Amino acid sequence: MIKLIATDLDGTLMFTDHLTVTKRTYNALKSAHDMGVKIAITTGRPLTLIDNVTNQLPFADYIMYANGACVFDRNLNKVIYSNLIPNDKAKDAIKYFLDNRVFFEIYIDGKSHYQLGTEDLFVNTGFPQEFIDEVMTTMNGHNDLLGYVGDRGIEKITLYSVKDCDFNKYEQKLLSLDLTVACSFKGNLEATNSNVDKGQAVKGICDIMGITADNTMTFGDAGNDIPMLKFARYSFSMGNGTEECKASAKFVAPSNADDGLAQMVEKYVLT
Repeated sequence: MIKLIATDLDGTLMFTDHLTVTKRTYNALKSAHDMGVKIAITTGRPLTLIDNVTNQLPFADYIMYANGACVFDRNLNKVIYSNLIPNDKAKDAIKYFLDNRVFFEIYIDGKSHYQLGTEDLFVNTGFPQEFIDEVMTTMNGHNDLLGYVGDRGIEKITLYSVKDCDFNKYEQKLLSLDLTVACSFKGNLEATNSNVDKGQAVKGICDIMGITADNTMTFGDAGNDIPMLKFARYSFSMGNGTEECKASAKFVAPSNADDGLAQMVEKYVLT
């Protein structure tokens, strides 16, 4: 019996505009929740960029954000788990990417922060402008990003608009710091502390609930979703997912444009 549904957001739960939960998806998840199934959002986004989602799914129980670096329990209204990139590694990475002139953001306390003056390095690789506009309202610019970090650890570092010729170099830099590295879309690199990923976060919630992978359903479409797709017995790559993602999942669902998540919940949970 499925007792936990954990789903990625962009390209998975959300419609193609990255902003909308369709009526069919809402109804499927609400019906599952009414049956006692816990609902978890698992995302690379920071906590502040999830309000639009939880406004549409107010019954969601958990938010695993920053690729699982932190878990927010919405019933307890607090972060119940965090595993941060240590301060020395965070500062090393920040200095390196500032010197290499690439646009990136870091997450601290569920919020996004970036270095002012680097905005021109960002290139939109296909996201709807309305979604980009929403993202920008949640980002905080700083004249001295390193100074703002101070002695704190960070939840995640996300690189955008990475050129093909620089991708391997930047990936190796992050790996040299013993960080977990993933890619969610073209020109993107994401890093969290070692042993932090969506699979570990989902397993942690399973442990809290006293259930196993056999009771778990996961949905995703990109590289950062692979660990939780490998973990769950009922794991679904979206039809619009990457080939690597499809190979890591037990099943392939229709695309997010076709309410694929809702269709699978209706088939495997509601019936």
